[in-house]
Amino acid sequence: MTINMFSKSLVFVCILAHFAISVSSFCSTDFQNDTEYPYKKYQPATAYDESDTGDLTTYQLPTGCSPQAMVMVVRHGARYYPTSDEAEKFQSLESVQALINDSNAEMCPEDLEKIKAWQSWFNTSLGSDLTLLGYREAAGLGRRFSEAFPVLFADDSPYELISSDTHRSRESALSFRDNSYNSKNDLILDTELIRPDLNCTRYQEEVSGNETLFSEKEMFANGEVFVNMRAAVSKRLGIPEADIDINTLSVIQQEGCAEDEIRNGTNSPWCLAFTTDELKAFEYRDDMGEYMLYGFGTDLSYKLHCPTKRFILSALNDINNGSELNKFLFGHHDVILRMLADMKLIEPEADGPFKAEDYPERLTRTYQNSILAPLAGSIAFLVNECQDGKRLQVLHNEKKLDLPLDNPLSDGIPLNEALEYFGYNDQNDCSWDELCYGRSPVTDPTAATTTITTTATTTTTTATTTSGGYSSMHCTISTMLLLLQALNLLYPLN
Repeated sequence: MTINMFSKSLVFVCILAHFAISVSSFCSTDFQNDTEYPYKKYQPATAYDESDTGDLTTYQLPTGCSPQAMVMVVRHGARYYPTSDEAEKFQSLESVQALINDSNAEMCPEDLEKIKAWQSWFNTSLGSDLTLLGYREAAGLGRRFSEAFPVLFADDSPYELISSDTHRSRESALSFRDNSYNSKNDLILDTELIRPDLNCTRYQEEVSGNETLFSEKEMFANGEVFVNMRAAVSKRLGIPEADIDINTLSVIQQEGCAEDEIRNGTNSPWCLAFTTDELKAFEYRDDMGEYMLYGFGTDLSYKLHCPTKRFILSALNDINNGSELNKFLFGHHDVILRMLADMKLIEPEADGPFKAEDYPERLTRTYQNSILAPLAGSIAFLVNECQDGKRLQVLHNEKKLDLPLDNPLSDGIPLNEALEYFGYNDQNDCSWDELCYGRSPVTDPTAATTTITTTATTTTTTATTTSGGYSSMHCTISTMLLLLQALNLLYPLN
């Protein structure tokens, strides 16, 4: 009888032990053999070092060539993301944290304790400013380019620094400049050149506000993949599934995981709640939307930055005619994505826009924004003077991109051919008023600029207006309406 009771007790202990193991079966240490874990490609919030970038230290100029000039488009570095409901999202994150139940959680205690110890850092005063990581990203980019092409960054090398009027873009430009040039040229502000989409009513109506274009994304976000993920994350945290809906799941991934990491470049405990495959599902979901907004979803999606493209091609044509003026444009991820598409630096997805049913088969894809336009991502158009004339090499995120895509030339494409490839003589479809309002052209949205006079550091700026900048003559009714559109945030932040 005693032996029988002991046997039953032993069985009971074994069952409890098995249950304890199964409950605490999800732990970050279990993924040590997963080369992609932790997965840090958070779509537009992907840190530069976590993307598949190149290495300029290995770049070699083609034989018999020397740099003449460069035109470069750069995305700002890591930033804060203050959406209109950001405070509410962080409160939601704190509510999830308070609901964590150790006794029911499937996550191992050491990972769970890290999430429970997390403290909210959200502060409305941060705005959409550049983070500490963002400053480092822009500074590093400036150092690497100046070391790779010292002649273009010499004291006597002329350059222009142009930025949109946002803190993150301005400070990225100045951080780049202060770590590449000894001369501290003034920063030129030209938001309408860098962000023309802010003022395009047609785009807001036909693309960004067109729910039909995003029906597949919504289907995927509310489908089986995310339903199963919601259940799994709830169990890992020991929280009733009813307390974590799909929106809360997105908050854990975006505000808790991605934004927490790019704030200062450290690992966020909230990311421990997800597997690599689950984070890839978020990335795929976001790419579905970005493809429609800034890629090949519609013609307007990628042609909207044609004023920026026209500016780049004009600068390249000037270099073709002997100019040695370097130009650096600092903006947002949409300008990188649209230049890649409109200048034929990438090709459309062979199977067309992404569909919910295509997952996970289309995880391998060309249009992966974490790689195309990470934080501090860039496209550099480098013109080399070679023995047989001027040749263009494109460096995308410091990787050499050979053109044309259908017959790539490893030593660069002749500049005349490059201008033809980019459509320099075929820009009739870049009439701004016809593109956005369906009327004859009246004004050029790239005309107004503001100069920022800066000191050698990036901590203080003083605004002055150039003779070609804003004046009372620009205060037309249409301009006021455009400003109201921007102030009302009719278009999402980049």
